[in-house]
Amino acid sequence: MNIIAKKIKKTIESRREIRKEKKNKGEDIKIFSWASFFAGEEYNQELAKNDKILKSNIIDFSEENNKKKELIESKIKEIVNYPANRQEEFPVIWLKNIDKIENKSSLQKSLLAIFDPAQNSSLSIGWEMADLSRFILIATSSTQDTGLLSNPLMSRLDCVNVDTAKPKEFFWDKHFYPILVTSLLTFLILTLLLVYYSERKGAKKEINN
Repeated sequence: MNIIAKKIKKTIESRREIRKEKKNKGEDIKIFSWASFFAGEEYNQELAKNDKILKSNIIDFSEENNKKKELIESKIKEIVNYPANRQEEFPVIWLKNIDKIENKSSLQKSLLAIFDPAQNSSLSIGWEMADLSRFILIATSSTQDTGLLSNPLMSRLDCVNVDTAKPKEFFWDKHFYPILVTSLLTFLILTLLLVYYSERKGAKKEINN
């Protein structure tokens, strides 16, 4: 069994247990959906071989048509209302190549709500409400470089392969060593110049005496 299949199986088992506990306590059985994120093209290839994921439940953001907010919202509504998904206990929605989404775009803002477990159980799409609490959300990127994703988007994703993904770097992370080396070289040059001019000054003083 591959990594993503194991993750899906584990998530289903966990949700069944939580649902059972909630039902026994008489609580609302809705379970918030965290999106599991896998960074790297190998996971795209792995999921493509998973015949349990309906083709209708796959949204590939490398396709130009899927980069429009309205089309994605319409697609999500179709998935939620699709008869086969209503019969499935925990159907999977695969959001593929999310690294292709433009930062600060209207599409990204729409996805923030979809990925937000605090609101995706009662997601407002147009005039309708969509419940994603019974879906398993899987997101993938075509690269291991998570730096291509915005901070708000990353904050709503559970990055599963943190050991192989290239972590998001911030200014100080990227430039610490270059700044440190430059500072040390500058300090060394200034020290040498100071010593040099001090020696010249001393030599001139001896000649004058």
